Amino acid sequence: MTSRKGSIFRKSAASTATLLAATLSLGLSGTASGDVTQQTGAQDTKAAPAPAQFSPIQERYWNEPHLRRVLGNPVDSEQDTNGMSYQEYQLGWMYHTEDTGAHEVHGAISDRYEALGGHSNYNVPITDELPTPDEVGRFNHFAGTEAIGTASIYWTADTGAHGVWGPAREFWGQTGFERGYLDYPVTDTADTQEGDGIYTHFRGADHAGASVYWNSETGTHSVRGTIRELWLSMGAETSWLGYPDSNEYSVPGGRRSDFQGGYIYWNSSTGKATAHRY
Repeated sequence: MTSRKGSIFRKSAASTATLLAATLSLGLSGTASGDVTQQTGAQDTKAAPAPAQFSPIQERYWNEPHLRRVLGNPVDSEQDTNGMSYQEYQLGWMYHTEDTGAHEVHGAISDRYEALGGHSNYNVPITDELPTPDEVGRFNHFAGTEAIGTASIYWTADTGAHGVWGPAREFWGQTGFERGYLDYPVTDTADTQEGDGIYTHFRGADHAGASVYWNSETGTHSVRGTIRELWLSMGAETSWLGYPDSNEYSVPGGRRSDFQGGYIYWNSSTGKATAHRY
């Protein structure tokens, strides 16, 4: 990902061209990102190569009708670079490496993948698009890079598609992914303002909002609900409170989150949160 002064992780690159607009208007069925029933007369206009010439990508594409429906027709020839093969289709991509096998990414997740820099930043998909265990969303996992680790893009109709990686993704996984109290991501993982940390915002339990922040001094912690609202209104990590130094926990009369410079206490009787210096 593109570096900037002060960043500890590389940020997402600018978007490449989105998929053909005409194909996005086709009827979607079955997946969030778009299993596609192609228009009459547009199906299989490309002749399949002879089986003896099949690459691993072609092997899957021409032998799995479902893939041809969700990806559409090829729009370019298969490309090979540094042990990676890939091919663009009307509605997505297929990638292959010896270590990961051949996997597809399509629809809204593919759009986000391209916007985040594609294989340059997230590396190759290591799964096809799959349904989430709660059956609400869809996701792809990606090989990632040394800078960001394994990455994922999650989609729901309400939240859209967002990429999660690094310590934020690890923390999210430890709390149960979308079935935990963080729920689905509502932003991509990104550098904080000063470039000395990363964060991801999530929808949170009861859709009340939650965030995961990391920096090298405090580690990875979540901030939720009313405590989060106050902290963000104060400037988040740029305020005198600094980065979160604990997860939210119970105290007499309410809840509390600790930060580098102080703490925020939420009073269960009044429903209000107040910030305090150490």
